[in-house]
Parts: sequence; C-alpha cells; structure tokens
Amino acid sequence: MKLIVFDIDGTLTQTNEVDSRCFEEALRVVLGVEEFDTCWENYQFVTDSGVAQEVSQRYRDRPINGAEMTALHEKIVELLKKNPVSAFAEIPGAVDFFQSLVDSEDFAVALATGANELSARYKLETAGIDFEGIPLATSSDAVVREHIMLHAMDRASQKHERAFSEIVYFGDAVWDVNATANLGWQFIGIGGKVPDGFIDYRSSEEILNRLR
Repeated sequence: MKLIVFDIDGTLTQTNEVDSRCFEEALRVVLGVEEFDTCWENYQFVTDSGVAQEVSQRYRDRPINGAEMTALHEKIVELLKKNPVSAFAEIPGAVDFFQSLVDSEDFAVALATGANELSARYKLETAGIDFEGIPLATSSDAVVREHIMLHAMDRASQKHERAFSEIVYFGDAVWDVNATANLGWQFIGIGGKVPDGFIDYRSSEEILNRLR
C-alpha cells in the first residue's frame, strides 16, 4: 500500500492568499510587530510556528511563549472567518480526487501542512473536503516541515497498522519540494509553481497513472 500525503494551502485549497494575509495580521496583533519580512522563503522554517518563532526572536529579541502561540493560532482563525466562503475554494477537482484516494484500497491518505491545526481544519471544512478520520499533522505538532510530514506518516502507519511501500507528497511550493527530497519521498506538484506536476486535479486519470 502506498501512502499519499497532501499539503493543504495551494494544494487542496485556493487559500494561499487569504492564509498569508490573515497570518500577517495575526502576527501584528498578537506579537505587536508592525513591520517584518513577509517573503516566507527567507525564513528557516516556513510553517506557522516556525515563522512566528523567528519573527518574535528577530523583531522582539525574545522567543514567543506558549500563550502567545495559542493566541496567534486563535487570531488566525478569527480573521479567516471574516472572509467569504469563496476565499476557501478547492483547487479544481481536489474534493473528488481526494475522496477517490480515500475510498481506494490501494492507497492510504494523510494530511501534512505548515498551517496550525485550527486554521487547517477550518480551511478544509469550508472548502468541502471530508477529512474525518484522515491522519492530520500540522505546525501545532512540530516547527520543522519534515517533522510535520513524519508525524503524518506515523499516524497513517498506526491507523493502517503497516509500513508503506512508497510515500508520495502533493505540494505547491519550493519548501514542499525540498522537504520531500530531504525525506526521500516522491513528489507531485500542484498549481504550476513547482516542476513535475499538474495545474489542478482535473487530469485525475493522468495523476492516478503517476501514482500507480
């Protein structure tokens, strides 16, 4: 059995823009930092927790504490909820493709995202993606993207009571490519910003052929 792990923002949902905007505003409100680098590629760990820690250390000269991190995650969701449902649309074909893998006996499915758990769940629910019972790992579990992905793998392995013959990660950004390579997993890009991939999931048979 192969394990298929999905990123969320930009991979299953068209939420990169709204997520970044709400994340930036939450950082300003919770950490009290008005000006900071919003080019995420410049951060060591491109996850909610990783960026928040670095912003706090770089611009406040102290680490973010647990209460602040919790407040940040809650503020992100509060801001997300102020946006229309249309801001959380699926990547075309994502809902059906995701469900087809969940229903298949050939694949196990998991989710691994650099977003925090509260925002990840809200975006999936609002986009109409049924993830009940699907192993989910987020930046609420770890700071480093590779560690988040390994949490997802471990939870999927526990659920299915087996190791996997191969692991494939669907992502949309350069940090997804790098993390997947570091783990020795296979990678399929979504959205057109990374090589070796697809614009969306409407070529479902072609994508499935890559997975077989």
